[in-house]
Amino acid sequence: MRCPYFHKALEESSAECPSCKLTLSRAPALLGPVPRFAPGLDEALRVLEKRDVKKLGERIDEMQRRFPQVKMHIIVRDFPSNHPFDLFLFWIFNHAGLSEESHKGGENRDILLVIDPSQTRCGLIVGYGLEPFLRDETLDHLLELAEPAFRDQRWLDGFITIIDGLDQLLESAAIDLAEAMGVPTQQSITPVDGEY
Repeated sequence: MRCPYFHKALEESSAECPSCKLTLSRAPALLGPVPRFAPGLDEALRVLEKRDVKKLGERIDEMQRRFPQVKMHIIVRDFPSNHPFDLFLFWIFNHAGLSEESHKGGENRDILLVIDPSQTRCGLIVGYGLEPFLRDETLDHLLELAEPAFRDQRWLDGFITIIDGLDQLLESAAIDLAEAMGVPTQQSITPVDGEY
């Protein structure tokens, strides 16, 4: 995780940002109580048609079936402009209760995408369990890829672009990890007398 103000990496065990002294308990003091958000898709602004909500839900389910330890959350809301958008991401991710209670620290493999359409802002944040595999630069790149769709208000296209990118990154990370542990990831089939 990185500090929402100074964008410096914070360790899982960091009590506060060494630069600005921000802590988990200070974020609600700055921003107030966290609104209620639904896990999964919380699309309060209704930017998606019903059929698009269904398509997006199916795509999220597909990714979560492939990677059952990962949970994807998407929130579409307007946020005040008096604080950095990354602070809102940090605040929601850590205080909105989207993650299961048992998923703390390195066990947290949740992904949160937040879109603020009125101010054309978006951000991605991942739990500590995914940070070694989904670097900030990579997440920023996925947001850049989706930006043209979001700018044109093609919300579903932007969401699918990000989820497809996450899916590929998670698959690549799973293969790399398996190979590093000596688990074969490719099966070589050798024909014997014309039979497999």
